[in-house]
Amino acid sequence: MSTSQHSPLSIDLAGMGSADGCLLTADEVAAILRVPRSWIYSHLSELPVIRLGRYVRFKRSEVERFLENRGPCQ
Repeated sequence: MSTSQHSPLSIDLAGMGSADGCLLTADEVAAILRVPRSWIYSHLSELPVIRLGRYVRFKRSEVERFLENRGPCQ
C-alpha cells in the first residue's frame, strides 16, 4: 500500500483540535488547566479520564463540564 492510500482503520486527525468530542492528552489538559502534568496524573481519580491501556485521554467537553461543576476555589 502506498503512503497516499489510507487503510480502513486510519483516522483523519487534522480537524480533531476543534472537535467537541476530541481526545486530549494529559499534557493538553495540563495546559488548559494551567497546572503541571504531574498534577493531572496525581488527580486522575477526580478527573473524567478515559483509560486506553497505559495511556490516559480526556474528552474536552468532559473536562469543561468538570470545571463547571467544581466551582470556584475548590
